[in-house]
Amino acid sequence: MLFLLGFITLAATVAQIVSFNRMFAYVKRELAFTPKDYLPKASVILPCKGLDPGFEENITKLLAQRYIGIDGKPRFEVIFAVAQENDPAYAVLTKICAAQSAVQTKIVVAGINQGRAQKINNQLCALQEISDDSEVLAFVDSDVIARHDFIQYLIAHLQDQTVGVTTGYRFYIPFKGDWPSLLRSLWNRMSAWELADPNYAFAWGGAMAIRRKTFIDAKVAQHWDRAADDDLSLTTAVKEFGLKVRFVPQCLVASHGDATIPEIVEWTNRQLILTKVYYPKLWRRAIRRAIILTVWLLALAGSTVAAALTGSTELIAASMAGLILLPVEILFLLKAQHLWYRVLSLSAKEEDFNAANSEQKSEERALMEHAFQLSLLRFSLVLPLAHIVLPCMTLYSVLTNRIRWRGIEYELRSPSEVVII
Repeated sequence: MLFLLGFITLAATVAQIVSFNRMFAYVKRELAFTPKDYLPKASVILPCKGLDPGFEENITKLLAQRYIGIDGKPRFEVIFAVAQENDPAYAVLTKICAAQSAVQTKIVVAGINQGRAQKINNQLCALQEISDDSEVLAFVDSDVIARHDFIQYLIAHLQDQTVGVTTGYRFYIPFKGDWPSLLRSLWNRMSAWELADPNYAFAWGGAMAIRRKTFIDAKVAQHWDRAADDDLSLTTAVKEFGLKVRFVPQCLVASHGDATIPEIVEWTNRQLILTKVYYPKLWRRAIRRAIILTVWLLALAGSTVAAALTGSTELIAASMAGLILLPVEILFLLKAQHLWYRVLSLSAKEEDFNAANSEQKSEERALMEHAFQLSLLRFSLVLPLAHIVLPCMTLYSVLTNRIRWRGIEYELRSPSEVVII
């Protein structure tokens, strides 16, 4: 038992150390990067459904991006897409677009398509309206709070012809600090580790950019035609075309991570099923890790119970060896906390925007920083529960291909066949 548990613990610890150190070094290196004068004309596609928290402010910030040419004019357009005119977002978008003239905007009513996800249908319809001279396509979600140079950073690495798509990522902050929100945030942070690994890096649909030519050559639209997922199917298309996914830490987006237990279970299940269908290589990696952690947990529980019943020194030693994984992970949390705080602080700068609501913004930022700082202790306390719940949720994805997304239930029969239930 001592050998078995020690071996499993060592394997899990080494795997996590390698992944964490790769991510840590990558992010530190990327933070030293400064965009050059690479400013191709960009079409920003923003599919909308309903009104996310801060919707109007987020759209206003997007239109205020400092992605400007030498003539002082914006080098981007924004094309919004909704399914129907009765969507609450439509009226708000109409008002915002009418109130400004600096950035060219369009609002597309995509209609309903039963053969693919509504988000993808919105995006494909919006793509039909892009300007002829656009060289880059950027896809952004309406809940993204963009810093003033967000688009410039997102597009900058596309100058590298080996890069197929650049991506930001979400960063959930659990304001309430309840265990469901903590588990989702922890799961999401660990998923971010993969972004530094070129073998498993993936695009995130909330903020991703691709050259228009690459989008066409990699046949992304064909991958999307009957799909339920935009980012992972795009990831697969780009990688099959022989190009890389490039994570841009400056485009990390802080998000409110609080939700009910059913919402978080639904969200986690959706991420795993989408990965299973559209990026199976990454899903299989997650399954392998879940199996290792499950075996580790069962071996640890078995040796601990047996040690309590028998008083065996060998079993006590085995249990102690198994528990070494927890302090190692707490050390990771501490190191990552400082790094992510630095990234989010850079992404949250507001001094370049109008100071009309500076007092309110300062209060919101203070609340977010307070929640972020408290999360370290809370994460440490919830780690044992995470080792029980997260592997079980991951392994559950083996059993089903059904997901629920913004009130719509889908069955993913294959990457090219999705059925709306």
